[in-house]
Amino acid sequence: MKPERPTASSHLSPRPNLKTVHPNADTVEGLRELQRLFFSAITRPLGPDGRAGGKSAPDLETAALAARLIRPGAKQSPLDRLEIYHRQYWIRLQQAFFEDFPGLWNLLGPERFRGLIEAYLLRYPPDSPLLREVGSHLPRFLREEPDWAAPFPHRLVLDLVRFEWAKIVTFYARELPLPRKEEMTTREIRLFLQPHLVLLDLRYPVERWDPEGSSSAPAGSPIPLSPEPRQIALHRQGETVYHKLLSRESFFLLRSFRKGLSLLEACERTAEKFPDLPPERYHEWLREWSSLGWLTTRTADRSRSFGSKTA
Repeated sequence: MKPERPTASSHLSPRPNLKTVHPNADTVEGLRELQRLFFSAITRPLGPDGRAGGKSAPDLETAALAARLIRPGAKQSPLDRLEIYHRQYWIRLQQAFFEDFPGLWNLLGPERFRGLIEAYLLRYPPDSPLLREVGSHLPRFLREEPDWAAPFPHRLVLDLVRFEWAKIVTFYARELPLPRKEEMTTREIRLFLQPHLVLLDLRYPVERWDPEGSSSAPAGSPIPLSPEPRQIALHRQGETVYHKLLSRESFFLLRSFRKGLSLLEACERTAEKFPDLPPERYHEWLREWSSLGWLTTRTADRSRSFGSKTA
């Protein structure tokens, strides 16, 4: 997992009109406008040659903008200096996505992966100063733009992205105090899931696929998997992220704790859904989940919880 490096944030948007804005940093509002203008300049998409907008040569508008924003150096024009910032912005974000979504990169291949990330960042530019959160909207984007999954099944690609993003959430999310042992014997206790516990209802067994161990399969090759619905939980022990396959019944019970139900209410709700479930199974699961640190008696503030935007 990547360290908490800062990145440019899109709270400076909306994008200004590059032809009409004349930045002046003498006032607070002028400084903000200057920041918006610079952010707009460096976040325009790169072309195949590494320049903005896919053009082989910069247009007069870009050159004029650079002259307004940046002083020339001893050996570099304002445009040359602007292009350095521009390329580094995109290169660093693409590197972050490669680190966070290695399976997606391996599946789609470098060119299509890059196109997907550029399209994503144009719709969802960074809205957090932390680089680790840059991919938080990627599952939502793939739901909105399913064509980016082609030629692979849309749900396969979506499940893979959800799984890889869930690993990031699990690694960084905080841990709330665990229930005391005596509290777990009280039927009226209200239980919640730890912020670092992520439940996923998947159609494909993407957790079986290790892209780093797939050296025999070139990037862009299909994952050798068929649909196999499953429910999994991702959790953290120390600084290691694990995933665990769950039964439908245990998954249903865990999801009940998202609503802040009491232990009795959650078990009764599960018993209504699965009337043939043996009562001793509830005790086994609760002992296991307590030992794994999955539960808490405190509700997380979703506005402060990392990964609260996860889809």
